[in-house]
Amino acid sequence: MKRKWLIGWFALAMVLFTAVSSIAQSPSPSPTGAIGVPVAPIPVDPSLPTNRPPLPTASPSPSPTASPTASPTTPPLIPVTPTAPAPLPAAPTAPPLPVSGDYQDPNNRFIVGILQGYKVSPLAGTVLIEAPDGNLAYSVLAQPQTQLGITGGVVPNEALVTAAQNAFRQGEGFQTGEVRSIPGGVQIDWTGNLTIGGNTQPVGGVILARQANNSILLVLVAATNAGGDRVLGAASAISNSLRAS
Repeated sequence: MKRKWLIGWFALAMVLFTAVSSIAQSPSPSPTGAIGVPVAPIPVDPSLPTNRPPLPTASPSPSPTASPTASPTTPPLIPVTPTAPAPLPAAPTAPPLPVSGDYQDPNNRFIVGILQGYKVSPLAGTVLIEAPDGNLAYSVLAQPQTQLGITGGVVPNEALVTAAQNAFRQGEGFQTGEVRSIPGGVQIDWTGNLTIGGNTQPVGGVILARQANNSILLVLVAATNAGGDRVLGAASAISNSLRAS
């Protein structure tokens, strides 16, 4: 497996989130009350006798009493119970491949096991760990969970899958398949192509996605056909060792 191919697979695809700003609404003007107009007093004729009886005053007619109307009957509310997502099937297991030690990220983001006899090559922001025959390799990518718009709590499985798809979608012919559960996360099948010197061959493997503190750890396990029978054993060993620093 050529390193140039894996570097292309691990090209980071930033997950951009646009914050929606709220539009400040100007307060609606309060209704202006009617302005009272002063009324001039009516002049009194001095020739009129001051002791004349007052004019009869009309007694106010009783206001009609409104008959009570029946209030509309509100139908009782039916409680709606949210439907929980169906649990994922468990990932297939295989005896873990032997591990010879741990690799600790220099930025203290993760620790992952080094499969016995594998070569460790630090890359920009990640690490590439390769089998001696070049038919299997894996790499770890750490992303802040805020890139998914999640600022706390447990990251749902759907968000873990989205993070994996966004991170590796630039790979040649990259497609994801079945999603299964592993302790603390998900395991995603994937397939793609590898073209070297004009020759294209199928490649594939699994992606391990797991939440660790406030980050999401993604491990891409890639294999050619010759290394396909080691994918599950490598995934078991990696899953057992992957953790936050």
